[in-house]
Amino acid sequence: MHRSRRTSLVATLGALTLAGSLVAAVPATALAAQPGAATTLARLSDPTCTTDATGAVGAGALTPSNLCVPGAATDASSTLLVWNKAESTQVTDYVVYQDGRSLGRSSANAEEHTPSQRYVDTFSANDADGWHVQVQNHSFKVTGLKPLHSYTFTVRAVLADGRLSAPSDAIRVTTAWQGPRITVTSWPFRAVGDGTTLSTKAIQAAIDVCVIPGCTVVIPKGTFRTGALFLHSDMTLELAQGARLLGSDDWADYPVTKGYYLYPVPTPTPTDASWTAYLRPPSLLNVRPRDLGKSATSREPGDVARNVRVVGPGTIDGDGWKRTATGATTDETGATLPDYVASSAAKVATDGILAANQTEHARATIDTMPGILNRPETVSDSSVYGQYRSSIATFIGVDGLYLDGFTVENPAFHGLMILDSSDVGVYGTRNTTFDTNNGDAIELGGTERAVVANNFFDAGDDVVNFAAGQGTYGAQGRSTGDTWIFGNYVRRGHGGIAIGSHTAAWVHDVLAEDNVFYKTETGALRMKSTSDMNGGAKDVVFRDSAAACLKTSAVIATLSYSLSPSGYVAGGSATFQGIRVQDVSVDGNSTSTCGMAASTSKPVLDIEAGPAIDADPIGPFTFDDVRFRNVNATGIQGLVGSTFQDVCFASVLGNANPWKLDEFSTGNTFTNVSPAPGEGGPTSTCR
Repeated sequence: MHRSRRTSLVATLGALTLAGSLVAAVPATALAAQPGAATTLARLSDPTCTTDATGAVGAGALTPSNLCVPGAATDASSTLLVWNKAESTQVTDYVVYQDGRSLGRSSANAEEHTPSQRYVDTFSANDADGWHVQVQNHSFKVTGLKPLHSYTFTVRAVLADGRLSAPSDAIRVTTAWQGPRITVTSWPFRAVGDGTTLSTKAIQAAIDVCVIPGCTVVIPKGTFRTGALFLHSDMTLELAQGARLLGSDDWADYPVTKGYYLYPVPTPTPTDASWTAYLRPPSLLNVRPRDLGKSATSREPGDVARNVRVVGPGTIDGDGWKRTATGATTDETGATLPDYVASSAAKVATDGILAANQTEHARATIDTMPGILNRPETVSDSSVYGQYRSSIATFIGVDGLYLDGFTVENPAFHGLMILDSSDVGVYGTRNTTFDTNNGDAIELGGTERAVVANNFFDAGDDVVNFAAGQGTYGAQGRSTGDTWIFGNYVRRGHGGIAIGSHTAAWVHDVLAEDNVFYKTETGALRMKSTSDMNGGAKDVVFRDSAAACLKTSAVIATLSYSLSPSGYVAGGSATFQGIRVQDVSVDGNSTSTCGMAASTSKPVLDIEAGPAIDADPIGPFTFDDVRFRNVNATGIQGLVGSTFQDVCFASVLGNANPWKLDEFSTGNTFTNVSPAPGEGGPTSTCR
């Protein structure tokens, strides 16, 4: 049933043009003697990843393609290389070459530089019977480079028999100059890292004088209590080993007058009774327009800032919530992860720290709170709770944003908010925010050309989340897309790859591959919107990934998502189309076999659309080469024109036939599916 990936695979990503051809493998011994053999001329132009790399499914069976560098990933001594992997199942690893010299294998590099790889290795080691898809790493962190030097890089695939493929096209990367380094504890700044002294002014002063391009502000070892900080173009904020930026627990250190609007405000300002815009308080780290993001023209990528970097092994801690009674959990690798109280608007006063302080202040002062546009007669308590808590970071209008290596902990609201930006790289970070309320790890809104690679997530809400505005006015905004997500380990959290519910201007051209999802709560792939949101998602590929011990469904696509009051004007129905799920293994959803609470109410494929829920149908979807065991049956409503090929259920709870489609799910085809709809229970094997 589980067959080799087709070398003729064509992406569903309609905006992208693919080019490539099959390249025969070359013996490793020959390549060792002539490491530069068959290398094409280096690409002398900008090596930054384009839509070809961030969204394309590689066309070469044996040769990696689209070698590139995520935006702003190159500094004076290092760079990050990523590439579209070869399509052949013979490929087991990759070797990177610098000026013709081997730097080693990508798997070993990931073990050294990323937090996700040891979790992936543990997951693979625990897969005793080889049920799961084996994910590949296709990134490489290059270190030890010299400032203002040019280097040529290629990558070759390693085949199962030890041979190497022909090289990829080469790229040339030029390192930056080594700019000045400013340590926040030095004179005249003198920030204090004792965990109690408020150092906002000292740290901000260091940031403000870091104006020479390539300048770095260093947070040294210590715990630095701070309020909102504001970054700018051409700078790096570096968190040293043992450094902790600890957010203030006082609302006054995040003044709303220095905050931001989530979306631009239409001109003229709407007067519809259902439309309201709130000026949110700033996050702990910020890049935002002078007009606070009110106008669309003020927040175009690059108009606010360029080349902003936050790097290093330190921690950014929002001090948002109290911990649970036990305070921590031991994970599958033996490491200890923090556990925060799962709270709500009703319980924030007792469960929260900064979350409680900000919410209680907003409740007390909401009648005079500045920045509320088209203010309703009464601001609901759910709106107060949902609008006046600070996130870890908000970046608006940045072209060239690079986030690398640090840990995110305990936000009062969201984790990393990346809005109306382009050429983004998020690599090797840790997110340990479970179970903070609304603790989304990464939100991409109005953002194009992002690479999210080799991160570890243990999030309180959705993990990699896409947003694109709401309703009638949201449809006029920026779409979100051309995003590439790979090499991540997603532990707990709600949706792993989550699209919506804000979909008005469309989420498009997403490639999520080679990720592992473990104990994820609400779908490894979660797509959610409403029948009045507008837009939706299209051209999404979710492939070559493994999911185990899921709390609910593996794949969710719903148009009946329940929204808290959010101030938008209803539009037309959202939809999901051009969705491909390929080469995915699922073991366990809502089953006690892997330690989760058993439930028969959570279908492994949960699709809610069509007339049964007073919404439009959705489709086409493609499920190709997908296998399930220890799962509930499907629950499919309103899915049309879709294809199920080489889909196998080895075991279903209750030994039921897995296929449950409503009468409005029409025009769907089933090829080499086991068991077929209406043909009895599962077959116990998918080999």
